[in-house]
Amino acid sequence: MSDPVSEPTRTPPALAAPASPSPEELALDAYRGMWGVVVEGSHEGAVGHPDLEEYASGQALELTTAMLHGAVATGEPATDPEVVDSDLTGSPATVSVEDCVDDSTWVVEDENEGMEGGSRLVAATVVANDGEWRVDDLWLESYGSC
Repeated sequence: MSDPVSEPTRTPPALAAPASPSPEELALDAYRGMWGVVVEGSHEGAVGHPDLEEYASGQALELTTAMLHGAVATGEPATDPEVVDSDLTGSPATVSVEDCVDDSTWVVEDENEGMEGGSRLVAATVVANDGEWRVDDLWLESYGSC
């Protein structure tokens, strides 16, 4: 009898650890999260929203809280944000986001009589504080600006 030929032991390739999101991705997540909370609150006719502070601070928190003034809306705005600048070495780190928001399908009931709607440029500064990214400044330009 001959000795059985031993095959080399095969080990499966190591699974690559999932890459951590980049600061820019975290900033975009905060921006999208902020809009998601604003839209959710508008569907409920909310006055403010307790989850806004997870995604917004400073002037952006004031503006988005003011947007939720108890009116009920349907639909949602179309967003497509992109990072246009970042300063990750600053204290705090910041990421600048621009978006062309189209709110023509986000309709506030009983308040849109003669109101303008459509696309407009939105600029946001997203700031990292204690490892948490929040939109700190939010500027909505006039309709037709993008």
